[in-house]
Amino acid sequence: MNRYRALTVRDLREGAMAWHIWGHLGWQDVKLRYRRSKLGPLWLTLSAAIFISTIGLLYARFFGQSSADFVPHVAVGFIVWTLIVSIVNEACLVYIQAENILKQVNLPLTVHIWRMIWRNLLIFLHNFAIVPIVILIADKPLTLHVLFLPIALALLLWNCFWVAILLAATCTRFRDVPPIVTNVAQLLFFISPIMWTPDFLGNRIWIAYYNPIYHLVELFRAPLLEGQIPLISIGVCILMGLIGSAFCFALLARFRHRIAYWL
Repeated sequence: MNRYRALTVRDLREGAMAWHIWGHLGWQDVKLRYRRSKLGPLWLTLSAAIFISTIGLLYARFFGQSSADFVPHVAVGFIVWTLIVSIVNEACLVYIQAENILKQVNLPLTVHIWRMIWRNLLIFLHNFAIVPIVILIADKPLTLHVLFLPIALALLLWNCFWVAILLAATCTRFRDVPPIVTNVAQLLFFISPIMWTPDFLGNRIWIAYYNPIYHLVELFRAPLLEGQIPLISIGVCILMGLIGSAFCFALLARFRHRIAYWL
């Protein structure tokens, strides 16, 4: 087992250091996906902007909220959620889609995870350009707390990374898991404060605090919209990262050498 643990540490280290490989492959994935398109991934940004403006204005009137407050709330929540759900859904198939590479090229397994996360991060950065525009239109003041955003992104990607490794291995072994994950993700969208605010829960607002999605989104909402650092959410995300990483490492050490045989 000590040997497997050492190989897992080596895989994690070499996978992270092989940024020139997964960086190039991820960039190529984005280019190929939008080949011969004039706007490329900006089509996703345009679609997100239309969705946010339409749903934000409609729900603001439906819930009796101020559009200047509700639309930025929806914008930040939806864009962060899109990154999370894209990584989760694509993680289920990351090893399956890389079957030929896994069987022919000796690369760390985590290279494929980084490749998938990197291409989704590129699209996220495109979509996140909507946020300052929405905040400017809503006349929301920005404070120096926005400097926390790189740390917020690091915490988010840390948790997405261990979840992606866990799902990639599990879905490679059990092919019925991906549709289950997709359905659970759809359910999480509606029960998480993406399109609604936690205030709607009234005296049951504590339910939102037990939702990990709330804390991941709050890492971005609090500095941008509330002008504060979400200390509780930071603590929760760090705790999730530590526990999830430990569990993920144990799983990877136990089954890493079998993944190629599950394909």
